Amino acid sequence: MAETRFDVRMTEQLASEFDEIVQRTGLSKAEVFRRAIALYRVAKMANMNQEQVIIRSKDKERELVSI
Repeated sequence: MAETRFDVRMTEQLASEFDEIVQRTGLSKAEVFRRAIALYRVAKMANMNQEQVIIRSKDKERELVSI
């Protein structure tokens, strides 16, 4: 599989949040980015198909909107 490399510019706040996710998960920055894109794609496709993405925990539920 061919790979493409590119740079991403982030605000300091977003970069800090990104780094926190990397530290908490133990994943590489590239893997966190790949997973974020995959999650965005799922949410965007659901939105385009007039479906909902629901985030559910033990005692609450919320809908992911504005994708």
